[in-house]
Amino acid sequence: MNSFRYTLIFLCIIAIAACEKDTLEGEMSILIGTWNWTETYEVSNYCDADSLWNYQLIDSAQTENNYALEFLEKGKVIFYTNDAVIWNKRVVFESINVIGNGSYDYHFVILLNNNYDDKMDVWVGQDSLLLNDFPKDTDEICFEMFNHFIRQ
Repeated sequence: MNSFRYTLIFLCIIAIAACEKDTLEGEMSILIGTWNWTETYEVSNYCDADSLWNYQLIDSAQTENNYALEFLEKGKVIFYTNDAVIWNKRVVFESINVIGNGSYDYHFVILLNNNYDDKMDVWVGQDSLLLNDFPKDTDEICFEMFNHFIRQ
């Protein structure tokens, strides 16, 4: 009976640790709410010092799709395409940096579902949010996407 009790306690500890997420409090609370996609800048050729960087703007008015992110106070983020939920993940902060100038007040690196291979690089101000190469991750060398969102 004791081994069953210890096994049960061990499984409970594992379950709690696996569900780790950060509550959006303090400086992280700036993320709470719904953010609507407005535009994306695609940047290519930036690795080659001898070539010009190429920029292409994709405006939300030019596409049939709309995208949104919703950050919940309880430590979750939901990604929508055309008002349909694409994914719902836990938020764990890897780093928090105060910028305090320009359009953005903070830079956050977020581990989605506490996974180091699924990072979200976020710059955020009161009404604007920028995601680097996410959620449209290209995984192409010398190609990045900067996705701009505004608070709903």
